[in-house]
Amino acid sequence: MPESVPVLRRPVTWLIAAAAVLVIAVVVVLAILLAPAPSPESAEPAAESRPSPAEAAAPTPVALPEPEPVRDPRVPTDCTAIYTTDWSGTFAPEYVLNPPWSTAEGAPALFGTGDATALPVLQQTSQLACGWLPPDTGDGTVGLVTNLAAVDEAQTAAVIAAFQAAGMECYEESGGTRCIAEWEGAAGSAGESQFLREGLWIATRWDGPAVSGYTADIIAKIFG
Repeated sequence: MPESVPVLRRPVTWLIAAAAVLVIAVVVVLAILLAPAPSPESAEPAAESRPSPAEAAAPTPVALPEPEPVRDPRVPTDCTAIYTTDWSGTFAPEYVLNPPWSTAEGAPALFGTGDATALPVLQQTSQLACGWLPPDTGDGTVGLVTNLAAVDEAQTAAVIAAFQAAGMECYEESGGTRCIAEWEGAAGSAGESQFLREGLWIATRWDGPAVSGYTADIIAKIFG
């Protein structure tokens, strides 16, 4: 009979197998622990693969209306209300008040001064323009034009200084300052009469009609 394997050798075989399994497990754990950690760059997805946030739509600019200048309550809305008397007979027949062509679309703007420094101030502050002009047609240069404008202290000082620098005669009159200049124009007597008082500017220029007492009549109506 062949010799039988002793029963005492079987536990040794199991111990060897268990030790082998333990060695393999230790090797696997060490391999995991010793493996290099992934770099931050490799952990993040590529920039091309990341979804980019939607771009915010550019805000649409809102156009705000230009503020209306504060209207001086002393300035009438109608030219016939700036006089104490009816001047139509004095100016007729060569000139009439605000003929239709002067108020039509595309008509020239009417301003009562040609001074290069004072004119921009009048353009910004005029609240009423009145023109005694040829009845049929014209360009606004021949006739008489008056503006009523609301000006502050700085603007008042600036335009008076401009008139003085231009050689106009300025003096105190009717509680305000009046500046006068006269010359020979294209249609006859020409000139300017500028009156400033208490934040109001009565600006008048003329070429052709020469009338006496015109500015004084407006002063009496507005400040009387």
